Amino acid sequence: MDRKLLDCLLLIFLIIPLALYPAQDFQLPEKYSKLLKEEVVYIITPKEKEIFLELESDRERDLFIEEFWKQRDPTPGTLKNEFKEEHYGRIEFANNKFGRGTSIEGWRTDRGKIYIILGMPINVERYTSMETHPVEIWYYQGNPKYGEAAHFRLLFYKKMGVGDFILYDPMADGPKSLVPFLERELELSDRLQRHLGDSRVMAYDETLPEELKSMIGKLDYKDIVAYSILKNEVGYELAEASLSSFPGRIGTDHLLPSSILIKEIEIYPQRKIMDDYAIEFLEHKSVVEVSYSVYYIGNRSDVSVIQDPSGLFFIHYVIVPDTLSVDMYQGKYFTNLRASVRVTDERGKTIFQWGRNVPIELKEEELNTIGKRPFHFFDSFPLIAGSYTFNLLLENTVSKEFTSLERKISVPDPTHLQMSALILARKVNKDSPSSRENRAFQVGNLEIYPSPRNMFHKKDRLFLFFQVYGLSQELKEKGQFKFTFYWENEPFRTETKDLVHYENTRDFLEEFSLDEFFSGDYALRVSLLDREGQEILFKNAVFSISQKPLLGSWVVAQRNPPADDPLYSCLAGIQLLNKGDVQKARYELAKAYEREPDFLDYALSYARALMIIKQFQRLREILIPFVDSEKGNFDLYFYLGKASQETNKYQEAVTYYERALSHKGNIAAVLNFLGECHFELGNKQQALKAWEKSLEINPNQEKVKKNIERVKKE
Repeated sequence: MDRKLLDCLLLIFLIIPLALYPAQDFQLPEKYSKLLKEEVVYIITPKEKEIFLELESDRERDLFIEEFWKQRDPTPGTLKNEFKEEHYGRIEFANNKFGRGTSIEGWRTDRGKIYIILGMPINVERYTSMETHPVEIWYYQGNPKYGEAAHFRLLFYKKMGVGDFILYDPMADGPKSLVPFLERELELSDRLQRHLGDSRVMAYDETLPEELKSMIGKLDYKDIVAYSILKNEVGYELAEASLSSFPGRIGTDHLLPSSILIKEIEIYPQRKIMDDYAIEFLEHKSVVEVSYSVYYIGNRSDVSVIQDPSGLFFIHYVIVPDTLSVDMYQGKYFTNLRASVRVTDERGKTIFQWGRNVPIELKEEELNTIGKRPFHFFDSFPLIAGSYTFNLLLENTVSKEFTSLERKISVPDPTHLQMSALILARKVNKDSPSSRENRAFQVGNLEIYPSPRNMFHKKDRLFLFFQVYGLSQELKEKGQFKFTFYWENEPFRTETKDLVHYENTRDFLEEFSLDEFFSGDYALRVSLLDREGQEILFKNAVFSISQKPLLGSWVVAQRNPPADDPLYSCLAGIQLLNKGDVQKARYELAKAYEREPDFLDYALSYARALMIIKQFQRLREILIPFVDSEKGNFDLYFYLGKASQETNKYQEAVTYYERALSHKGNIAAVLNFLGECHFELGNKQQALKAWEKSLEINPNQEKVKKNIERVKKE
């Protein structure tokens, strides 16, 4: 195998089976709990919080927190994050300013909450007269771009004149809550009492003004009296604010809008953030570096399932990012792409992951030649039969940009009659030089250059490629393909061709002239007809004809090892293992290992299958030769430790577990196994030490606690 090709691939498949770890209750560490419940409680979106709670390690949480703040950084190109500094400054101010004289921290108070969300008001008015409880009115200017009110005010008051200031709701609280001794005022106010229908109205003046008349039936009579007191004895501004949060808008018509505004303020911070990044982070958390996910760019993409002449199925994909940023150094332009793939089954279980780095370096004349041509990235990887969700993350590690795609894909059983999806292309190379390498969108000597947009010009040739699996001999001899082009839902052009005219009865390539096509949108239907002309299979594709000639594309296509390389047996084994088909997986992994027994990755993959089926002696045989040469591999020592423990070689197991811990730090499960081995050897103090250290990492381990109690009693 060509090691240079293999070095281009970052294989991510050595996963310690979860069954080897004891079940543990989860409790969010204190610093993260404080973050959610105190530090960002007013600004985090529900989606961000939900995804944060799904993260499984402190490293993932730390990366997410960095991402959380970067999403809010107004100047992401600088080291300083003004939003983060301002936010924590607001919390400190709220605690110092609004926490004094109260039994709770300042950030928990209503004024503290509003200050943290909205910042310093542009103006504050305070009222401390005998005719009103202590009141503050805060004035703000909002940003309509984010759905905020352009100008609004918020009123805080001390209920019954005592305690902390609470946020006033004109509809829920009403003016009566602002006026002290209101009942006495009502008893003394006998200058005006009148009944209008079922509404009892009392006012502070002998003559009922039109303004108060308009409130009849809309306000409690106590609110009407209180409003009159505020207006006449305290000030019109406060009276107006008691009914409306909008300066200049007076009257009871603004009670409901004001109440809605007060509730919406709590979600103002959420409107300023596009939290889709959080879903991307969760989806790609095992492979994405946090700094990349700040700069998301769009893309066009396509994914095809193609069977190789060897019989293996490969997922071929092309992705066209909206931009490709490059850096310059010493007259050369360069960048580095990282493509990370994840495939999950219908239950969401990860079946396969892999990734690769793709360095790109260009001279200035090469960059000028490329010009504005869109950049197409082609790649492929093998996949066993089944239905999956395919996720791709493409990162530019130089510019910190990233883009992604997700598709539902199905790898068929080729023994059943099926037709693949249609691949449309503006260019193919029918006589590609023979190579043992496996290239994206290459089938035998045929190279295909698909366009994700399926956009053509009438002077182009339209190339169509598809595969049919499971053809019977009768269909090969008597069947036909029917190619029907539709324009505005009407048949525009139809051609038929007998299958017997094709040399290859799995791979089919057709070429069509577009001279007679108008500009616009079209559909193509490819039908497989039986000997009677009945349609038994079909696939559709859509494409467009442009009025203007199209630019050529700049293609970077990855090459993989040839199909007979042991790498593919290893990858198939890993996928089968992740799907739960251990016996088939063992066969494929053994095949890869036997082809290259000196390659540690193949040995470890094989060892994983042996671990599951409990063939510990065989596991030790294949891994022990690597002990002296591979001194920094956690998985090697962990597998050997577990195999030694299961075969009662406890002293060996202790040695391997200690080596594993020295390379990856303290892991509760490994410490538990280490404690068990020490206990079997009679080293009870060492066992206690290991188990107690495990409890420091995760206190919620009842089995470990019982082990410790048992040893201490002895």
